[in-house]
Amino acid sequence: MVLIAWVVTVAILRPLNGQPSADCQVGVPENGISPVNDESELWFFINGICTGRSWLQSNLTLLANTFHREIVGIHNPTKGLILDLLECLVQRDLDYKTRDIRQGRAQLRSALRASETRKVVLIAHSQGGIEVASILDWLYGELANETLRKLEIYTFGNTARHFRNPYLRDNSDEPVIQHLEHYANKNDFVANIGVLQCTSPTARYSANDLFSGKVFQQDRSGHLLNIHYLDTMFGGNHEFMDTKVETRGPSREGSDAGVSSTSVMDLSRLAKYRHGKSPEDGVDVYCGVNGG
Repeated sequence: MVLIAWVVTVAILRPLNGQPSADCQVGVPENGISPVNDESELWFFINGICTGRSWLQSNLTLLANTFHREIVGIHNPTKGLILDLLECLVQRDLDYKTRDIRQGRAQLRSALRASETRKVVLIAHSQGGIEVASILDWLYGELANETLRKLEIYTFGNTARHFRNPYLRDNSDEPVIQHLEHYANKNDFVANIGVLQCTSPTARYSANDLFSGKVFQQDRSGHLLNIHYLDTMFGGNHEFMDTKVETRGPSREGSDAGVSSTSVMDLSRLAKYRHGKSPEDGVDVYCGVNGG
């Protein structure tokens, strides 16, 4: 029975993941648009749960079309729904470094250490958020803070339970990773057991430094990257970008730096990369955002 189950699983996974290959999947803009980034600005994407090579390519292509960048995929291959869920638990709760986490760490470490690299943008979806959190913890112990400051991170439907971003130095409010943003649908079940749960007022009160970054929340459901996140948040409809959100200023040790209101478009750094544009460099002013 075990052998039969293994054969059936492999037969299903092969068309999902494609033939074994050492080639890297890359997304490039369509319709004759040239990517605006070069070797000084590298973009990577780690996919979520139940994603084969075809779905990964569709994610990469839409990301490339949205931001007019060449984007390299770090494939988190699917093993089927049940095994993928089990892998999520092992990665998230036991902090086990699976092969794709080790591969992602190697690629990102190499990119960050390259002398010609000025900026590394990393996007992750779903389970990819767990993998990025694990990779980031690893890199904090391997790379100098100044090297890590090249890195920007943006997640969608993140199911990680922590996302550390320590302060650059003692007695400073400036974090190591200057730009860290999370996008989540209010009724996305996966986000609700990850980023939304871990950044709730209760969670922040008990563990203020365990999940860092801005959180942009959309009053929608759905977990798929293309149709539920990129199309609704970064597509032609500006409803989400015009949403007013409350922001909290940076604080340490529970101090309250005040709350203000502004639009998602004004606060979202990732949105400023659309259509080949680039935001101004500098450290984010706000450490917490809630909207939707």
